Amino acid sequence: MPDLNSALDLALSVLTATGIAFLVAGHRRARLSAEAKGLEAGGDQLAQPWNEEHYRTPDDQVVNYATFMLDTLGRSLTWNAGIKRMLGYEKAEFIGLPIADLYTSEDQADAAPERDLAEAGERGRVSTERWIVRKDGTRFPALVSTASVLDRQGQVVGFAKRLRDLTEVKRVEEELGRSKEALDLANEAAGLGTWDHNLVTGELHWDARAKALFGLPPDALVTYRGWVEAIHPEDLLTAEEALDRALRDRQPFSTQYRVIWPDGSIHWLDVIGRASYGPGTGRPLRMRGILLDITERKRTEERLQEVLRLEAIGRLAGGIAHDLNNMLVTILGFSELLAQEMGADDPRLDDVREIHEAATRSADLTRQLLAFARRELIQPRKLDLNGIVRHAVVMLRPVLGENASLVLQLSSTVGHIHADPGRVEQILMNLVLNSRDAIPQGGRVTVETAGITLESGPLAWQPQSEAPPPGRYAMLAVSDTGHGMDPATLQHIWEPFFTTKPAGKGTGLGLSVVYGSVKQSGGFVWVDSEVGRGTVVRVYWPETLQEADQLGEPPAARPAERGRETVLVVEDERVVRALMLRSLTRLGYRCVEAANAEEALYTSGFADDDVIRRGLLDATRPFLQKPFNPVELGRKVREVLDSPAVREHGVQNA
Repeated sequence: MPDLNSALDLALSVLTATGIAFLVAGHRRARLSAEAKGLEAGGDQLAQPWNEEHYRTPDDQVVNYATFMLDTLGRSLTWNAGIKRMLGYEKAEFIGLPIADLYTSEDQADAAPERDLAEAGERGRVSTERWIVRKDGTRFPALVSTASVLDRQGQVVGFAKRLRDLTEVKRVEEELGRSKEALDLANEAAGLGTWDHNLVTGELHWDARAKALFGLPPDALVTYRGWVEAIHPEDLLTAEEALDRALRDRQPFSTQYRVIWPDGSIHWLDVIGRASYGPGTGRPLRMRGILLDITERKRTEERLQEVLRLEAIGRLAGGIAHDLNNMLVTILGFSELLAQEMGADDPRLDDVREIHEAATRSADLTRQLLAFARRELIQPRKLDLNGIVRHAVVMLRPVLGENASLVLQLSSTVGHIHADPGRVEQILMNLVLNSRDAIPQGGRVTVETAGITLESGPLAWQPQSEAPPPGRYAMLAVSDTGHGMDPATLQHIWEPFFTTKPAGKGTGLGLSVVYGSVKQSGGFVWVDSEVGRGTVVRVYWPETLQEADQLGEPPAARPAERGRETVLVVEDERVVRALMLRSLTRLGYRCVEAANAEEALYTSGFADDDVIRRGLLDATRPFLQKPFNPVELGRKVREVLDSPAVREHGVQNA
């Protein structure tokens, strides 16, 4: 309240000047009266009371103020209504009261009353905050001002005292302090920094949290130029345009931009502000607002978008693979049938074999697409992860070449996993091949296994939607000493057909197959890479307590056996149905064809949705996934017809 304080100071000065004249006159009258009565001036008797009407001031009407006069010994000489309101004294009680009675016992022991009068006598005026004691003994905080009253010769003849009750002021200050503390705690909990930009002088002020959001220490000097230089060059124009637009339209300022910290790291900030304007001119005066670090939110959004993008690509890839498989079944099957009918010296045989080879390579691509889309049929088993790695080492060392060394770090504490052994081997092979390509001039590839316990809560390297649940995991990690990848590349590594290799040096399906196969088997995968520091890919599978199955060599393929049974062939794709009829008829079966049947699945471009989602296939349920050739079809039909379940219900022979 600067205006009120100035008015009160002026009133006190007027009171002091007026009091000098009356005090001098009163002192003279008191001295003459004392002499007339035979009393010595300055004796123990109290001087003749002054006429209080001469000392009434506007302060009497102010609830929180009291003003009165003191003699040179510090005894009150005047009384007014303010004293009654604030201190509780009646006039007769207050006149002649030593000023020390208004001080606390602590201040009395410290000689504060005498010191205040002495300093006022020396300096002319002194002000201090003290606790004042009322008549009833209660205390209240007050601003105590004491001014000396001088005669014409400059001698101190008394004092003017003013008390200002600070109870309400202190209450408001405490309330504001609590509010500020609560606001500071809220800002700290929310990670908010505050800023204040003087648009007239250009002065910029940040609190300690705002400085921290720019990577600066609390004592750092901030300027508008420093703010501009900290913003990412690609975002500076957007930030300045948002500020200009907010001032022009008199709207709140809101934008997001990246800032570059002194250590070179990049962080995202959400910035909100509001301007104040001159009441007469409408000129913008200052802009105040808050800052919030949204770096992790941005990363989470990017990762979520990456997951959604991969899911969309997976659905597209799976759909394409389904349609291609139907065509590839036809190409592979009819080319094989055609080759069987040709003689060894037929000049067309080589052409048919080239067609068959091209279709086979295409079928491999569709299998990889299905693996990425998590629609490939898998037959999971209880596996020893270390055993899979040791079994695959025989194939891994030759593919690395002479310039790359292979290091195995297999933990003895890693648990068993539930996965398809062929898919695990393919995951390991793809990761090792990817690492080999990252070290064309030579280097080291490390294959590591470990038992890992993941705690609850989202992990730093995954969005929450992709975070593994807490528990024990078996980890397979493949790392290399190659050149590493930048953040832009990392955002696309799981996408099919994305590759950094030169044209003709790869399909770009290696890591996408890893991603799909791992997710299909209930695992999780993440990559950590930095330019100049190599790459490490970690795969996590939930550990299982069951004993691992023994790995064995797959049974040798046997030729398809002939049969005489009647077979119902159900297939909605005409060319595929024609191939099946042709293949089975050549083996002696009597075939009945149908273009559709809801309950007849012996074959499909997709595995059953529930089976695929679970990654499981009941061993008692026959299944042949496309693309297949006539021999595989014949073997599967014979296997089904010879199964005990079918034999129990009887088989109709031709």
